[in-house]
Amino acid sequence: MPSVFQFLPLIIGQNFGAQQLERTPEPESVTDQDDNVLQYDRVMETKLAISYAIAIETIYRARTEPFGGRALDLCCGPGHMSINMAKELKLDELIGVDLSAPMVSTASSNASQQGLDNLRFQTGDATSLQGFDDGTFNLCTMMDAAHHMPTIEVVTKVLEQMERVTQPDGLIVVMDLVRLRTRVLTEKYVQMLGHDYVERGLPNFLQDFRNSMFAAWTPDELAQAVPERTHRKWTLVVPRGVPFAQFLIGSPKDRDALFVRSKCLWEKGQAPVARADRGDLKIARLTMQRASRRRIC
Repeated sequence: MPSVFQFLPLIIGQNFGAQQLERTPEPESVTDQDDNVLQYDRVMETKLAISYAIAIETIYRARTEPFGGRALDLCCGPGHMSINMAKELKLDELIGVDLSAPMVSTASSNASQQGLDNLRFQTGDATSLQGFDDGTFNLCTMMDAAHHMPTIEVVTKVLEQMERVTQPDGLIVVMDLVRLRTRVLTEKYVQMLGHDYVERGLPNFLQDFRNSMFAAWTPDELAQAVPERTHRKWTLVVPRGVPFAQFLIGSPKDRDALFVRSKCLWEKGQAPVARADRGDLKIARLTMQRASRRRIC
């Protein structure tokens, strides 16, 4: 992982000046090629595991009841985020949904190998969750997938469905990448973080990461996806500096505080990241503590 000092030019470049880089939608919105699925299945070996840990901890801090309940994880991919959520949040049940049949098959296999019987995975379209009744879940998530959507209007459709199937006192969390200010910054960022993928022999994953960075939404764009008719408080949380992600959180309407607990989910050394990545996890936590919080509605 690059040092903080190596990131300084990117931090300066990202935080001074207007947004210049226009969005480039991804060439493929569904990952179902065999090589891509196999490489994505190794995600927990990469630095992306840090983002997953931060996401789980964010959910833990924002949920009214930190443990238990039923959850729906949209665009679940090979299921690693779903599996970690189910274990770390002690969920009674989690259903993962993905448009890619190979991803669903891989996710089911991963859960079976870990002996988890509170998870199931199925193919489905996040914009049309007709198989689920209103208010079915206590928690509804979508991680690193909003940038796959072709337009912001499609993201809105997904959020509408997420709100429909989530209980009024439940929580909705969307985590996604952030499109940086310029092409030069983006290429440099991809080069710096992509070194990890190169070392691990994941060239397809690296190319997908690059495509995703150019397809990501800016915070202003993602904020526009919030449905006009909503019964929730929506907050956009963006880490300072060069943001590794952004979090769109839909909280219960009658709750004032975004986070209801401040302590970390794990004791020292217990987070689901590699030992070598614990220092980077600590830095990511610090950027979240100083993150901007924008109340959308």
